[in-house]
Order: sequence, then structure tokens, then C-alpha cells
Amino acid sequence: MDNENDHLLGPFDKSRIGSSEHVDEENPLTQQLAPELVLQQHMLDEMNYLQEMEDTPHGRHLGVFSMTMMILQRIIGSGIFAVPALIYRDVGGSPALFFLVWVIGGYMSFAGLYCFLELGRVIPRSGGMKVFLEYIYYKPRMFMSVLYNTYSVAFGFTITNAIIFGEYTLYALGWDNVDGMAPKYVGCAYVVAVSVVIGFSTNLGVRMSNFTGALKLVLLAIMSLTGLYVLLLPSSITGVTNNLHWDGFFSVKRSFSSSSFISALLKAIFSFGGWHTAHIVTNEIKDPVRTLSIAGPLALLIVNLSYLLVNLSYLVVIPDAELNGSGELVGSLLYEKLFGYTLGRQCLTLTVAISSAGNILTVMFHISRMNQEIFREGFLPFSRFFASNWPCGAPLRALLFPLAISCFFLLIPTPDNVYDYIINLESYPLQLFVGLTVAGIFVLKYRVPGYHTSNRLLVVHASATIALSLFLFVAPLNPFRQADFKGFPNYAYTSLSILLLCVLYWAYTFVWAPRWGRYTLYPVQDTLSDGLVVKQWEKKQQE
Repeated sequence: MDNENDHLLGPFDKSRIGSSEHVDEENPLTQQLAPELVLQQHMLDEMNYLQEMEDTPHGRHLGVFSMTMMILQRIIGSGIFAVPALIYRDVGGSPALFFLVWVIGGYMSFAGLYCFLELGRVIPRSGGMKVFLEYIYYKPRMFMSVLYNTYSVAFGFTITNAIIFGEYTLYALGWDNVDGMAPKYVGCAYVVAVSVVIGFSTNLGVRMSNFTGALKLVLLAIMSLTGLYVLLLPSSITGVTNNLHWDGFFSVKRSFSSSSFISALLKAIFSFGGWHTAHIVTNEIKDPVRTLSIAGPLALLIVNLSYLLVNLSYLVVIPDAELNGSGELVGSLLYEKLFGYTLGRQCLTLTVAISSAGNILTVMFHISRMNQEIFREGFLPFSRFFASNWPCGAPLRALLFPLAISCFFLLIPTPDNVYDYIINLESYPLQLFVGLTVAGIFVLKYRVPGYHTSNRLLVVHASATIALSLFLFVAPLNPFRQADFKGFPNYAYTSLSILLLCVLYWAYTFVWAPRWGRYTLYPVQDTLSDGLVVKQWEKKQQE
């Protein structure tokens, strides 16, 4: 078990932990302790396993360009084209608060990324937040693994982007009323098509992601320059009136509350969401530590600059009343005002739909890898079946869960504000796990003597991320505040209820059932026919 990285494996007293063959079985006291020691040995083996580089049947085929495009694709989806008007409404129409929300979201994306890059240096394996949490919080045994992984499977869907894809597609084709079920049907059909492509061909999925990512950069460049174009040139040339003035920059036009400001922050964080998913495919990245240290910050720099200019365009071009009431179609409204009906509404609006389509492609690609990593752990029913790459060398089976969940919610009737609600429902529990993951930086500093971070500002970034995550987690729990979304239960308590079910599943599988059945669960590695290494949990009866 000697390894040059053993000092990172946790506070185990290795003088007391060894293989069962070194245990004196004739000693009555040792007979009582042996099962616990063997179990701790298994925990030590699992942590050591997480620190080892691993190749998958997919091979290492992702370089700096592919990862930059993938991160851009994952971040830039429906958010920047749909939520700015919702954020503007949440902050009472104040340009200053509007930009403050976006600046906070942008900084938090950078701060969180640098913390994840540090953890990725210590644990260079696919799975991202999953393996980070498993490594850091290894006690109680399997608790964090089961909690986060079952949560990931339950929340592994792409509903919001599918709705926006359907709305923008139909709006570009001339539909004036995009409420109702039609956009959801369009989005559902596309999700099915993407799942088929990714599930049968990894290479085709990556090539499509690179193409739509490049197209998305062109789209962002066009939207970014429009704000400067209108802001710097007189209206006699642009034909557009500048609606952003310094004398009203700090004014608040409508009332807002602390809860609506929190909702605005969650929406902004949702728009930057995806920076934390880069490490999900670490096993497929060439020289992952170096590649991600370049691709991650580069992608976030592009995103932050683009978002700043795009939001400037919204405030400059669209009058206050229209921006406040435009809802998810604010991106199309911007284009229509600048370029007219044919070019603006139809052609450029269609590119927004393509942008959402690219995001869906990347999200499903990441979900397929994430779910495959979860099923490899073996504690969920039919894990071997869903983890397999058979028949085409791609994780088609791992996509069945997100496909089923997405299609179910897209095909049932829901209120018109379902998009807004799902954003908060997705973002809320994620803040808890991000905060716990980043707190791992301090856990490592406490657990490992002589451990030094690779970035001097990392403690500052980690502290800011934890503080904001704690604030966003606690603030919505006020049971006396007015409901944010009519027709829906409180998103915070709904998320916590789902997490509670995950905790109960862990308690039954790893605590209650073994206690009642007088057995202990031990993981055993097995290799599938496609070369993928998975775990099986075997029962050892207690005497």
C-alpha cells in the first residue's frame, strides 16, 4: 500500500490498519476489531484509488481547443439569452444592481474554477465534484458518495434549455405566441435526437460540440458589439435610441425584496453554470492538469467579457418597460430591434436556438459521463447494465435516465413560469455541494501536514465561494416569506426533500439493511466486456 501520495489519503493510523492476514485471530479483542480494521483498509484503498490516473475505453482524445469549446458550450446556453430580463425584473429595474448581480456571478465562477483546478491536481480522475466529495468526506462511509450521486441522477436533466430551444425556434419561424406545449414538444424531440447521437458515437458528439461552440462564439461577438455600436455612435447613425443613462443608473424603478435579489443571484449563477463540469471527463483529456489550467480560465474569460457586453446591449437597446416584460425572449427582442423582422427575428433568433441546441448537446454529453461514473460505483440498482458502453463504445445506457426525466417534464402540462422555477430548483442544491467541495481546500490543509496550494489567492477564492454558497443556501429557508412562484412549492424545501430521500437510501443500503441482515458490504472491482472497470458490493456475513 506504500505510495508517494499516501500523505494525502486522510487521517488513518496506518500502524493499526492492514490486511486481514496480519490480524491475530486468536485474540478475542482483535476478533472484535478485525472487521472494522478490514473495513477501514477498504476505505483507504478506495481513497488511494481516487488519486491514481485512469484511462477509459474512450481514450484520451480531448485537447485544449476541445475542452475550451466544451466549457463554453456547457456555460453558454439559454441563460444569457433568457434570464437577463428576469434578473432585471428581480432587482427592480436598477441597472446598478443588475450589473452587480452579474459581476458577483462572474467572480464566483472564476473563484470556484480555481478551487476545482486545485482539487483536480490532487485527484486527476473523471467525475468532478463526485470524486472530490468522495475523497474529502469519506466518513460516514459512502454517505457523501450516495448523497451526491443519487442527487446527480435525480437532477440530471436538460429541461430549461430544451424549453428555450423550442421557444426560440418557433419564434424564429414566425410564431408570435410561444406559450403552451408546442415549444416543449420541439425541445423534447431535439433531446431525443441528441441522446441518440451521443449514445452511439462519442467522436460525432465532440465534432458537433466543436462546431456549435464556434458558431456560438460568433453569435456572442455579434451581440457583444451591438451594445458598443449603439452606445458609442449617435442615434442618427444607428437608428436606435440609447436607453441607458448615467442619471438613472443607480435608480430603482420598482420595488424588490431580498428574496427576489437572491433569486436574481441564482439566475446569474445558473447562467455561468457549467464551469464545475470540466473535470467530469478528466479521464478523456490529454494531460488533464495542464489542459484544464489553460482551457478553464480562457473559457471563463471569454464568457465574462461576452456577458458584460451582451447585458450592456440589452440595457442600451431595449426600453425599461419592454425589458421588464420580455421574459425569456429578450435575446430575440434585442435582435428584432436592431436588425428588423427578417434578419433580426428570424435569422439571428434562429442562431440563439442553435446556441441552446449546442448547450443541450454538451450537457447531455457531460451527464452521460457523470451518470456512467455513478453507475460504476455499483450501489444503485442495475448499475452494471447502465454503466456499460455496449454496443457502440459510447454510454448510451447512462443517458436513459436524463432522457426519461427530461421527456417526462417536457411532455406534461406545466404553468408558464416553469422555466423560472426550474432554474432555482436546479441551482439551490448545487450551491450546497459547491460550497462543501470548495471547503475541501481547508480540509486538506488541516488533514495533510505540509500541504500547500498552487495558488496564493486560493484561500480568498475558497472563502468567498463558501460564504456565498452558505448565504444562498440559508436565505431561501425562511418559511414566512411570500412564495416566489405561484403554483409551485418552495424550491428550497423541495430540493431538501429530494436530498432527504437520498440520505434515507444511503441509510437503508449501508446502515440499516447490513445491521438487520448481520452482514458487511465490501466493494469488489470487476471489468466489463468493453474494458470498463466497475464495482460490485458483496455481502460478508458476520459470525
